[in-house]
Amino acid sequence: MAQVLAKSADKGAGGEPETLSTHTWLVLRRLADFAALRPTLPELLKQPDLWHILFWAAFLHDFGKAMPGFQFVLTSKDKLAREKNWGKHRHEVFSLAFATWVWDAFTPAQREWLIAAIVSHHKDAKEIENQYEIYNEITGEELKAQLSQLLPETITLLWDWLKDDAMIWAQQLGFVDLGVKPITLMSKPEAVRIIQEKGTQNILQMLRLYHKFILQSHKWSPEIRTALISLRGHLVNSDHSASAHVGAVPKLQLERQRVLESRDLTWEKLFKHQRNAGEHIGNVILTAPTGSGKTEAALLWACQQPTHQGYPRLFYSLPYQASMNAMYLRLSDTFNTTDTSHVGIQHGRDLLALYRILMSRNDGDDSVEQARHAKNLARLNYNAVRVFSPYQMLKAAYQLKGYEALLSDFFYGLFIFDEIHAYEPKRLAMILALVKHLRAYFGASFFVMSATLPTLVQNWLDDALDMPKKMSATPELFEKFQRHRLQLLDGDMLSPDNIRRIEKDARAGKSVLVVCNTVARAQTALALLEHLEQESIPMTMLHGRFNMHDRSNKEKLIRDNTGSKSKTRRSMIVVATQTVEVSLDIDLDTIYTDPAPLEALLQRFGRINRRGLQSAPNYAPVHVFRQPVEDKRPYDIRLIQRALKVLEREDTLPISEASIGTWLDEIYADDIAQEWQDVYQKAYVEFNSNCLTSLQAFQSDASLEERWDKLFDGMEVLPVCLQDKFEYLQKINPLQSRELFVPISFQQYSMIKRSGLVSTTQWPIVVSVPYDDMHGLNLASLSKPKQTITDDEI
Repeated sequence: MAQVLAKSADKGAGGEPETLSTHTWLVLRRLADFAALRPTLPELLKQPDLWHILFWAAFLHDFGKAMPGFQFVLTSKDKLAREKNWGKHRHEVFSLAFATWVWDAFTPAQREWLIAAIVSHHKDAKEIENQYEIYNEITGEELKAQLSQLLPETITLLWDWLKDDAMIWAQQLGFVDLGVKPITLMSKPEAVRIIQEKGTQNILQMLRLYHKFILQSHKWSPEIRTALISLRGHLVNSDHSASAHVGAVPKLQLERQRVLESRDLTWEKLFKHQRNAGEHIGNVILTAPTGSGKTEAALLWACQQPTHQGYPRLFYSLPYQASMNAMYLRLSDTFNTTDTSHVGIQHGRDLLALYRILMSRNDGDDSVEQARHAKNLARLNYNAVRVFSPYQMLKAAYQLKGYEALLSDFFYGLFIFDEIHAYEPKRLAMILALVKHLRAYFGASFFVMSATLPTLVQNWLDDALDMPKKMSATPELFEKFQRHRLQLLDGDMLSPDNIRRIEKDARAGKSVLVVCNTVARAQTALALLEHLEQESIPMTMLHGRFNMHDRSNKEKLIRDNTGSKSKTRRSMIVVATQTVEVSLDIDLDTIYTDPAPLEALLQRFGRINRRGLQSAPNYAPVHVFRQPVEDKRPYDIRLIQRALKVLEREDTLPISEASIGTWLDEIYADDIAQEWQDVYQKAYVEFNSNCLTSLQAFQSDASLEERWDKLFDGMEVLPVCLQDKFEYLQKINPLQSRELFVPISFQQYSMIKRSGLVSTTQWPIVVSVPYDDMHGLNLASLSKPKQTITDDEI
């Protein structure tokens, strides 16, 4: 088989051409790896011959690469000659001709699955149908012309290989234990004759069977749809991983002791809710105070889940990129690895995040290549642990290209959902509809946690998770984690009197967090406080309109000065928007904040007194201004008004973490509850109808892709002041140049464009809007659009 190639030199390992037998062996090894992760998957899918069909499909999937035209493509550098010899033919279509050799070993139903697996391992059904008009005589003539070039010696070589090696490989790779059975091949002379005399006819027959099979997809049950997703997904994952030469697929190493030691804990030291989580099998909703070890509880829960299915994946889901970056580092530490193969991360700017992390670790010239490799591993569904947002999961439901491969990695998956409160009803409806689908058909398990949840959201979770186990921290622990005393203040934070309050605390040596609801207000607040730098009081600002380079530097400065574990702590002023609500493990002395919905305020308070050094009766003061409520951006005014109404009666009192659930129920009552319920139910039904009920293999959906794009309102622009630096970095480090882009909403972009401040509409989009590393992108001179979600969530 040394003369039959599967990969050209530029695609083979080590820059050498790769033979068909080598590539097939690698594909089967990766398929064996994926099967070992979930050996009982055929039982879940009620398809006992799944691994049997997949093994033989994988062995045969690239036989069509033996075609002389394809071999010429792999070895010739003459583009015109390649086009003339091979044209737009598909090797997987020619592989079908060889499937007749094993035809008699499969039932009619199994043959449909075998054909589907082989012919779909690159292209969707519609693409194959469009390229090969199965009832067109010209198609038959073109196929026949290619097959006529195939030498009998090559056909014989393939037959000998299949006969001599297939079952030996099946035994060596453990497929026999998974139910792969030997097959009886037709004789060698008959095999050669079939290809030479009936090859074209058989290919067309199988393409017609495949076409008919796909046409019946509307009759498939959800169980059959799921099984066929697994069929295509597993072969695609195996083929892609083999082609990328990534090596053995890692198994999830979930060990209780490893989780405990990573945080210097023992079982006896754990809180009760952590031990309860670590002893429970099944879905869980946990409510516990911020800082009380919910992450450890979730990981201990994952360790306890049954492994008789194999070694499933662990998915940790968070809503914001900053949260995901922090959790990626934490889980890398938990699993005691700096190797990017075990823990992966996926979000809209994951490549840049990985690059920064790797640069901080080794400051090496190969950080760019390492970052690209790490991103590729996640794209290949290779990592045993993955940190991502629910929107990465929704990609699969919207049937974006590669969705079967992604969904196949969700079987028996363990999913941890953190900060579930961050999603508004419409998006939460889509997320929970998918959660319910994965629970029902994919054998997935879920652990959902939050500091607190309103009853309304808990009811939605109950439905999605089929009445999960409810866990909560003890009342004593909630009391122990009391850290804040509420103080409502009159007026607007930006008034002279209130600015002086902030200045007084800063001059007293306190670390002060100032949180505004909009970027414009934050920029104004900083301008009013900047003169304190002349008194050697350091300050910085954090919001969503900084580029990644500046934002990362700011986050590091804040962590160094105020991080709960920092050894270089010093007092400072941090002016921020709601971006400070997530992920940063910082501990400031006090906060002054615009009024906001209760959940947002609680997240802001979580950045204050995290170490609990300001204890009873001198809890850390958290200041909330009563104004402005009339500003509609970015929150529902009613939620702010009701939050203030609840807080009025708690003014000057320590904040009771145990009471927050009751406060939320009071806020989300009556008209708001009904409105949210209506929005949730409508979105839930629409998502089920448009996406989940039509979720099937072999066909990505362009119409759903458009709906996916509309979920997000975000793009990136390059401030004109950074254009020279961008062009310089493009020459020496193109990846680093991407750190200069600033995220904005499409509405903000339209506003900039209407003002005539867009220099170019081609990438990179350059805007003539003021920007500096202290204040970020300044849109103050432009009209105010409604604030919307940018792709920071993707």
